[in-house]
Amino acid sequence: MHSSRGAFPSTGNERDKTLSRSALMEELRVQYEAAHESADVRRDIESFEAIDARMRKAFRWLERAITYLNGIKPAIAHRFDLGYGFVFESPRFEHGSVGQHERRMAGFPVLEQMDVYYDIAASKPLSIEVPTGWVSFAEKALDAFGLQYASRRVEESDKGRGKCIFSVAPAIPARVSFGVDHHAGLVTVTLTNVDRLERVSFEFSSTAIDEAVLEDLVRLMLGRGSAFLQRAPLARPRGRASS
Repeated sequence: MHSSRGAFPSTGNERDKTLSRSALMEELRVQYEAAHESADVRRDIESFEAIDARMRKAFRWLERAITYLNGIKPAIAHRFDLGYGFVFESPRFEHGSVGQHERRMAGFPVLEQMDVYYDIAASKPLSIEVPTGWVSFAEKALDAFGLQYASRRVEESDKGRGKCIFSVAPAIPARVSFGVDHHAGLVTVTLTNVDRLERVSFEFSSTAIDEAVLEDLVRLMLGRGSAFLQRAPLARPRGRASS
């Protein structure tokens, strides 16, 4: 009996050669695409001078926008909800400012961070009654949102227990922070109490920080659109690159 290998002595070798050529081409294709993807990534990362110029332009744009908002004091169409039915009524933009922090990179000053600080004014303070056992939790929650409050304890002698009444000032501190990573070409934008009582961060390519993004940011601040939230993914934790 002849084995299949003996009956067809050349088929296996030809197949092996074909597979070998296919494997080689596949390997070369993978390496080629990886090289070009790496080159594309490198091209997408701007020089630190270009990033700095872009961020300074954004800073000037935001300064003008905040100046206008300070004069207009527009209503803000967001719901700032503490939970349990406690909501700040009729929020408005009260006053804002823009700040920046620089560092030196290759001997040059570059903008490392910029911040938009602004206060949201509600029409009246909140009055919140909290059982004695929940006072610590309430204080931590209010502190986490940066809210100002006063409290007083009320004893209920007939029931053998007490409560605490919190008076929360009708002012919400909000902030938008831009953290710049010149090495990675990334800008992390952190929103604090902007569209709700919460803190969340998004990660942008530096090339994405343009006037259209800033316009969407201001619209979000005023509750006139949420497109900004779809412009970038949530930021990933990362260490700061060394200069």
